[in-house]
Amino acid sequence: MQVSQQRINMLFDDGSFVDHHPDTKGHFICGEGMIHSVKTFLVMNRGRDCEFHGNGQWQTARQIISTITRALGTVSPLIYIQDKPGEPGSTFDTTKVLSPDMSRLLLSPLGMGRVSASLAQLAERNLLISAILGPTSGPLALPLMLADIVLMTERGALCMGRPDMVKAMLAQESELYSLGGSAVHSKQSGLVQLVFSSEETLLGHIRRLLHFIFNDETHGNLKYECPDTTDFENLVPSNHYSPYDIHHLLHSFIDRDSLTEISPEYAREVLTGIVSIKGKTCAVIANNPRHNGGIIYRKSASKMAKMINIAAKTGVPIIFIADVPGFMIGKDAENSGIFSAAAELFSSHIRCKTPKLLLVARKAYTGGVYAMCGPGFDPVAILAYPQAHIGVFSPETMNKIMSDSNETSRHTMQKLTDEIKDPRLLKEMGLITDVIEIECTREQIVRYLFPACEGGGPR
Repeated sequence: MQVSQQRINMLFDDGSFVDHHPDTKGHFICGEGMIHSVKTFLVMNRGRDCEFHGNGQWQTARQIISTITRALGTVSPLIYIQDKPGEPGSTFDTTKVLSPDMSRLLLSPLGMGRVSASLAQLAERNLLISAILGPTSGPLALPLMLADIVLMTERGALCMGRPDMVKAMLAQESELYSLGGSAVHSKQSGLVQLVFSSEETLLGHIRRLLHFIFNDETHGNLKYECPDTTDFENLVPSNHYSPYDIHHLLHSFIDRDSLTEISPEYAREVLTGIVSIKGKTCAVIANNPRHNGGIIYRKSASKMAKMINIAAKTGVPIIFIADVPGFMIGKDAENSGIFSAAAELFSSHIRCKTPKLLLVARKAYTGGVYAMCGPGFDPVAILAYPQAHIGVFSPETMNKIMSDSNETSRHTMQKLTDEIKDPRLLKEMGLITDVIEIECTREQIVRYLFPACEGGGPR
């Protein structure tokens, strides 16, 4: 059995896959099938089964465009899989992929440019998942960058230009995996969200992910186990400057073993992922004070926006857990384009029409309140723990300002400081929805985010 057929068998439900071009020997297999009964489209190159000859590449572009066009008429996900042609251990050789129709493939309106344009159009509304099973580069690799979720094996690599091209064009020696290996893209560029030791594990994870997200029309009713009994008193330190790992708080109220974290090694000051609570699937975006104090940098803002966009396409509700001083400031932050990142994040909030809930775990100051979907961005509820601080500045900053103010100003600032330090005052003013105890988090999230579940809903 060919390797490409083995991959199809691992990915799709038994006997469900239909090849859109069964009588055409192209470089890609394009078709559709069911993954846990979820209709899913596939564009996958044949990898080591691929044979380069004649005008096969031109044929490939037409096949890919045809399948993408079919997917555009649905809300179904599409999976784009790339592997290096030839045997796994062989080196890149550009001469082997050059063909007589290369100019036509590059410059025709129905060539590889149209493949990227069609995928970009699809990615506006459909979930797009890319899987990189082996080294890939060049025009066939460009569509991978459009995906919402990019997965890679440790054998995989993604380069804008392969090492032989870097040498030919720039006279520079480079090594494939330092140029574009899994460590580069999962930790530094942020292009790859998840890395796996084998393609079997990767393809199995795609099956799990689609089952989790598209379980049914209400995104839930999965079998679940309650979280373990937790020492709630020690989950969130009372000292607002003490670091702690937000994972522990998250695991105290989500279903056991339900977290699928997205980009766990990139921009670690924010955690993003998919979880379930009482069998109901939702996305989570949480500041993590263990890393960089939970401050929002350009990279973390982009990571948050990507997760919001995934939720928007799939209809999955979002839980925001805030413990954030705000956006990073200073010369380096300004040079990084922090305002552009904030604009991208705010725009993603507005495009996303799924229910969103904000839980302030310990603090949410200044623009960080809005970054975490605060007032004005239409959350279904804003909840806070009793020790949470919410406001323009921290109480410590307010005290510094007060020391240089006159008596009238100090009175105003003291009132603001009291409101920042006590979320119950904000609730009385109608500025937040409720103040909850940490051990009630699970029930209160279900109450507000899934009002039809178990008779819940705001009262």
